[in-house]
Amino acid sequence: MRHENENTAGFHMGLKRRTFMVKLAVCTGGIMVPGLLQGDEETAACDRLGKLLPLRKLGSSGPAVTNLGVGGSHVGQASEKDAQAIIEKALEEGVRFFDNAVVYNGGRAEERFGRFLTPKYRDVSFIMTKSMANSGKAALKELDASLSRMKTDYVDLWQVHSLEDPKGVEERIQNGVLDAFVEAQEKGKAKTIGFTGHQSYKAHVKMLEEIKKQGVKMTAAQMPVNPADPHFESFVTNVVPKCVDAGIGVLAMKTLAYGRFFGGNIGWRRKNVSVKPAIPAVLSLEEVFGFVWSLPVTTLISGMENAQQVSQNAAIARKTWNWNQAERQQRIDAMAPFAGQDIEFYKG
Repeated sequence: MRHENENTAGFHMGLKRRTFMVKLAVCTGGIMVPGLLQGDEETAACDRLGKLLPLRKLGSSGPAVTNLGVGGSHVGQASEKDAQAIIEKALEEGVRFFDNAVVYNGGRAEERFGRFLTPKYRDVSFIMTKSMANSGKAALKELDASLSRMKTDYVDLWQVHSLEDPKGVEERIQNGVLDAFVEAQEKGKAKTIGFTGHQSYKAHVKMLEEIKKQGVKMTAAQMPVNPADPHFESFVTNVVPKCVDAGIGVLAMKTLAYGRFFGGNIGWRRKNVSVKPAIPAVLSLEEVFGFVWSLPVTTLISGMENAQQVSQNAAIARKTWNWNQAERQQRIDAMAPFAGQDIEFYKG
């Protein structure tokens, strides 16, 4: 498998990987909410349902949200019974961040939010959905349909979904997609806006350049974050620092490389290649999640298949992940033999 050595030019900014990770770690403290840190039982945030998981700021101007979020795709894939159990267990465990998208199971994931989340829990839930529309008109139409399915008048975060490359970014902007997102925010249908992608960090860099040039304020950017990422077409090294500098909150996805950290060929690409398991061979689930939370990441969005996984992940989220540089680097180095396009099949 392909991976980069410590001083490869792919890390940019003239920094060696170790120095770079130290810089990122310093940024992490800036997004923690004072008085609401992990383990602070006396001042832990609460709402009408009980104690929340640790809170982190979503960018420089966004709200405080829980450090763990429920992935909407798995809510759509699960049975009706399990979908309801995932949502209710998440709320019980203190999760308040709920991810979704139009494309998840043809709208079924959003419909389940409309059945099991918003009727009773809209007031305590931070709900995000996304649009892959290639024109402004189509994007606004999709948003209205999403709001209808989820039985809510607004979303807390609406994201331009699945940016693939710089050219695709330019096309969507030229077709009015960015204008549509700004319009939705001005009308109150989206409290905040952002963008996502997992194929190329260059698409994220391009979007950051474009919104800066146009003076558009985005609150969040969603991307793959895991200890294999720094070795191959890295979002951690090429995008996260730029988001921090721009005051944009980082949302982590593909933390387990869509499950390939457990081995096998799950996914929608490179299914002819089966990778060896990295968990538990060289890292534990806790170490992988801990790596993400040791960085300036606001929320780790996890695709959880049942209520038991929700409780497992929430227990890890409650721990303190103030790792030093050596502890982070140890996990990055452990993933070097696994890293590359076989395990992170969604890149490229």
